[in-house]
Amino acid sequence: MNYQTIIVGAGPAGLQLGYFLEKEAIEYLILEKAASAASFFQTYPHSGKLISINKPNTGRTDPEFNLRHDWNSLLEDGPIRFTEYTDDYYPDQKDLVEYMNDYATRHKLKIKYNSNVKKITKNKKGYLLNMSNGDIYTCEKLIMATGLSSPIYPNLIDNSIVKPKHYGEYEKDYFKKEENLELFRNKSLMIIGNGNAAYELGNLLNPYCSTVLVQGRRVKEWALSTHYTGDLRSIYLPFFDTFLLKSLNAINTYGNRKLIINQETKTSKYVFSYLCSEECSTQHPLGRESIDGFDHVIYCTGWKFNQSIFDFPVNITSNNKYPHITETYESSNNPNLFFIGSLMHSHDFKRGSGGFIHGFRYLIKYFFQLHYTQRYDISIINNIDELTKQFITRINTSSSLYQMYGQMCDIFYYNKASDSFVYYNNMTNFSFISDTFSNDNTYFILQLEYGTPITNIMQIAEGRGDITKGKEIYSILLHPVLRVFNKEKELIDEIHFVEDILTNFNDIPIYHDKFLRTIKMFI
Repeated sequence: MNYQTIIVGAGPAGLQLGYFLEKEAIEYLILEKAASAASFFQTYPHSGKLISINKPNTGRTDPEFNLRHDWNSLLEDGPIRFTEYTDDYYPDQKDLVEYMNDYATRHKLKIKYNSNVKKITKNKKGYLLNMSNGDIYTCEKLIMATGLSSPIYPNLIDNSIVKPKHYGEYEKDYFKKEENLELFRNKSLMIIGNGNAAYELGNLLNPYCSTVLVQGRRVKEWALSTHYTGDLRSIYLPFFDTFLLKSLNAINTYGNRKLIINQETKTSKYVFSYLCSEECSTQHPLGRESIDGFDHVIYCTGWKFNQSIFDFPVNITSNNKYPHITETYESSNNPNLFFIGSLMHSHDFKRGSGGFIHGFRYLIKYFFQLHYTQRYDISIINNIDELTKQFITRINTSSSLYQMYGQMCDIFYYNKASDSFVYYNNMTNFSFISDTFSNDNTYFILQLEYGTPITNIMQIAEGRGDITKGKEIYSILLHPVLRVFNKEKELIDEIHFVEDILTNFNDIPIYHDKFLRTIKMFI
């Protein structure tokens, strides 16, 4: 069975690309190992609550603007959005699963469920997918939309008899069943890893456990400071209360020391110690003055790309978490092998939203344009006044610039021959260096970006000083930035516009006049 394109995985990324392929009647097939779409979210997160924002009530009717505050919807032509499924700001995972499966049905996406890819090989013509049932599929373009599916285990010395489980090893609804929660009653728990999953379980199990210690290698940063969605979210602050208000829980970091787990028998507690360094054999007890060991240990150390399905090498990034991809999302060492969804995130890891639905939905649209249609969202703007109106509209309504801050951009230039502006919407930074923009012009790149990271939340509450008089570059919150490049694609100017606490950039004199002056200066 041969197809031009095969997508592995019917999660949000696979569905999003499937929508664009279906819309253009391009041959494709999505292979999904589970019996329905979005199967990952049928199990995770264990709390049942997502931390992706859902804000149906924005006071606005513009669907493009509303996508700025809807982190769960996929792109489509039509009025149906995830916001119709629930009013919860942090929605239930079941609502997302229902929405994703309705999306697949509504658009009649070509998905073959219960189809587990056992091994992927390749020949000169393309890729061969060997299925668990013995079937073989072949394709020219293979697109992996499998997400980060392989648990990461901590690098420690494990001398335990009963090996601790990873977050991903617990079955669906395990932490919702009372008989399982009773196993933790009046017991001590060590959670290794201190990301969002650790504090999710910390909050879940705190009512049952006598002590919960969250143990991480280094201090995690807060999303409220870094603006990065994957950093610690404020929804998990309750666990911090239990530590800082002295309620028998704790948070600790062990840095570069090696963690050692010892357990004498199957029923013994887990006793922890540190190895002072890789070369040093001196061990230091961990918290022995406070507790004689832990009854339970859970690894919350994250996920990574699973490359075991390939029988050929696939380059990965230096942190071993993501596939190593080119600027067009192609494997750096395997032509026509592409990665979408959270597997695109190596390009903006810790810097943008490309690893999450509200970010990669735009990247997948760009991916589709780049590899299938070569049709971009381009408009011809006849004069500078119309261009200024376009600028005001984009900074106030564009969801791609808003959600993919600092990554996606609008690119435009003045065409002297036609006395007009050529305007590209929803591009990526990578496209600027492509041959698409090879003519002899001055280029402008428009983005929304955050400024200096917040070190104290009171910086926002107490005001940030006068940033309206030539000091806009010191804006902390999301604000428009316009960069100017010469024909050699060298940066020649960078213009920051003042932030607004509600990201409302409709103060026409401030934004309109400054933009107009800038454009006139360079054309």
